[in-house]
Amino acid sequence: MPTINIDGKDFHAETGETILEAARRNGFWIPTLCHHPALSEQASCRLCLVELDRGGWSQMVTSCCYPIRRDIKVRINSEAAVSARRGVMELLLARCPESPELRELARKMNVEGTPYPKVTEAQRNCVLCGLCVRVCAERIGRSAIGFAGRGVNRSVAAPFRMPSKDCIGCGACAAVCPVGTIKLRIHETEIEVSPFKSRMAIRRCSACGAPMSGEPHMKQLEEKTPAAKEYVGLCPDCRRKKSAAAFVPVGSKPVVPR
Repeated sequence: MPTINIDGKDFHAETGETILEAARRNGFWIPTLCHHPALSEQASCRLCLVELDRGGWSQMVTSCCYPIRRDIKVRINSEAAVSARRGVMELLLARCPESPELRELARKMNVEGTPYPKVTEAQRNCVLCGLCVRVCAERIGRSAIGFAGRGVNRSVAAPFRMPSKDCIGCGACAAVCPVGTIKLRIHETEIEVSPFKSRMAIRRCSACGAPMSGEPHMKQLEEKTPAAKEYVGLCPDCRRKKSAAAFVPVGSKPVVPR
């Protein structure tokens, strides 16, 4: 079992565990936007930079995708590491100066603003972390969105920037977005995935009528879980009530959760 020295203290690490995982497990905080435990690592946000001691010289590495295979020394709070992360955050603030989530993260990093010129309104709503692209491809299996353009014009979009026919309205992209750029907009009979403009019929709870998800997504769930089809058509609240009622002893009064 390798040992990782973090800011002068030794800790045991699992073979293959990343620096970020080992640091978090031992109580060290490293900021990140593009990391999600259920998805592959791409180190696109660069906020998790740490200083790796190579013995005589040091190197900046992204902690989210650097595996620990032998004993290493890492400095998370060194002047160089903190300065590198602050520089990345200042660039992100130039792109998304009005994002409350990003500004809160900047505050935790003691970054109050950015010296760089701010980008246009059309470009400032996304930090290009790629979580939405990865969750759509790796977990949903649809690849309805991807990266488009280059340089300052790089963005996340559906093919040809048109509403994607592959989108099933599951909302996974909105769920993993760390800055709230992607939103599900509920209309009377449709659900819209913004800003991708994908629309599809909405499925409502069969018991209370609350909006749930896109019709293609619900049909996919029913096909994959035929034994639980009666539960798939219920919203979380109605599902809990149905489950609670099923386990009430005979002759007793059911307690319905609020």
